Amino acid sequence: MSMRQKAPLLSFILTVIAGLAFAAVDPSASGPHKTAELDFPELVDASRRQASEAQKGIRRIFGERRAEKSGAGRKVPVKVHLPVGDSKCPVIIVSHGAGGDLDTHFAQARHLATHGYVVLCVEHVGSNREKMTEGLQLMKNLEAMIHDSAEITARPQDITFVLNQAESWNQSHPRLKGRFDLEYVGIMGHSYGAFTTMVVCGMRPALDWIVPTIPPGKGLGASQRDPRVDCGVALSPQGVGEPFFIRESFGSLQVPLLGVSGTLDKQQNGLSAENRKEGFALWPPSGHRFVWLDGAKHLDFTDSTGADRKATPSPTREDVQPVTRAATLLFFETHLRGDAEAGKRLTQAGLRPYLKGKINQVEVLAK
Repeated sequence: MSMRQKAPLLSFILTVIAGLAFAAVDPSASGPHKTAELDFPELVDASRRQASEAQKGIRRIFGERRAEKSGAGRKVPVKVHLPVGDSKCPVIIVSHGAGGDLDTHFAQARHLATHGYVVLCVEHVGSNREKMTEGLQLMKNLEAMIHDSAEITARPQDITFVLNQAESWNQSHPRLKGRFDLEYVGIMGHSYGAFTTMVVCGMRPALDWIVPTIPPGKGLGASQRDPRVDCGVALSPQGVGEPFFIRESFGSLQVPLLGVSGTLDKQQNGLSAENRKEGFALWPPSGHRFVWLDGAKHLDFTDSTGADRKATPSPTREDVQPVTRAATLLFFETHLRGDAEAGKRLTQAGLRPYLKGKINQVEVLAK
């Protein structure tokens, strides 16, 4: 047998060995790589005004009138988690929910980095912790964030800006040059970050959330799909209804998406947790998964640890995190590394070993 004939056989053998090796890995635990973090707190997208203030003319939100304010650009802070070394790694961008910050998903980002991913955590300044706590009016601020049509469109723009920045860093940054494998890009987000993830992956929000004068249900906003993104993970994804989506929104989803939610993952607008699961039925078939955890609450999908912050307490968060991390890693391994064995483990039987405490039942849907 010639070397040319042997090459495909050798490639097949190595693939099988790699698959068997990963099958022995606990995807809920840290991987073999040491990690480092780099902070870029002052990044500015000079092409945009501050998203929470940038509206053409004067608009109405809950009876309040807000005048347009100009600015030098929108600030887009980023924290990079990366494996120590000089190898090129697949890229994952993380988008926090309303009231979050760079460290809302610190431990989750570090977990992915230990498994060989470069993770870029983005802070959305129009819906971050600082905005949420202004005047200590948390619920009023939350309502304003999700009804702010500028912020709704600015969040996906933040992701595109960060990907552009990663391309630049990959060419010239002294510590990041050559570290990003931008042929393989994923995104993960929770709640408002799940919305951001879903839009970047192709879904289109209801037009009346972009243009407040449009009656509800009368069309869709423009696509903000970023073609560089290959797959996404939406923690607490939205279904049909306010805010954001109508039935027609889901048909434009273009890449594989993993949804993760639970029976107690209630929505701020009063819709049930089941609404999140029902939305999955409208996703067009394309390698999607939906993990449904009995007893999981909304904030359980954020970290229980983080740098320089204390997460909102939850008695079930520590029980939810292992299975969430396992499902997330298995999904990214499947779609960013082409690991078919990882995909085979993303099932009820495959995730059951990572259930703990009060979270003892899991359902996995596929389409």
